[in-house]
Amino acid sequence: MNEAPLGWLAAEYHLPATYSCRLPFSSPHSALISPAPGPATVRLALVRSGLELFGRDTVRDALFPWLRAASVLICPPERVALSEQVMRAYKAEAEHGQVILGESVVYRQMAHAHGAMTVYLHVPLPQRETLEALLRNIGYWGQASSFATCLQVNERAPKPTECAWPLRSLGEENLLRPYFCCVHSEFRDARVAWEEVVPFDGPRRRSGRSPFKMEVYAWPLQMVRQDGPHTLLRRTPFRENGLP
Repeated sequence: MNEAPLGWLAAEYHLPATYSCRLPFSSPHSALISPAPGPATVRLALVRSGLELFGRDTVRDALFPWLRAASVLICPPERVALSEQVMRAYKAEAEHGQVILGESVVYRQMAHAHGAMTVYLHVPLPQRETLEALLRNIGYWGQASSFATCLQVNERAPKPTECAWPLRSLGEENLLRPYFCCVHSEFRDARVAWEEVVPFDGPRRRSGRSPFKMEVYAWPLQMVRQDGPHTLLRRTPFRENGLP
């Protein structure tokens, strides 16, 4: 696997309706969201897609070793509108040995996009056909109701200035500009074990560490309008000389 030539695959997604990619540690009763999925969300979506298409053994033994190590970059849509929505939620409670559903009101941010979102993966090119199938099989990002359609998958290198980066990796010139920032999860390292990520598959590995790490990411998005809890973001590339 390590000797295979590497290349970038780009998968473009159309987000036809509102969607919600909840931030880590965000309260389910007042959830904040990201304008696009983070890197760990992309990896987990590929694992889920692989399980649906090829089954556990193939994903665990053949695909997961490079899915956990592949470089992931995400380019957000051209514009993203964030708005706070009031929603009805149901909460299950046990009472006298019976499960009773109670209603409550929750507040959740929702996003609506203009333009495609692109996921870039740096992977072994001999695996292109398999990976393309995984990418095309992803039908939502975030909540299951956050529908997405894969428009195309092709070999194309990303434009680093148009992709999200960890805040610590940006140069001073970019840090001084008001880009949208939020917390995302990422795999702890390229040696995360299958049993750590998929704990229901066999005995759970007790390493004492989480398979994920949290980091603040900056998105190449700047606010162009805000009306109370409603915000409109527009893609604005980073300065190239301020990137890794």
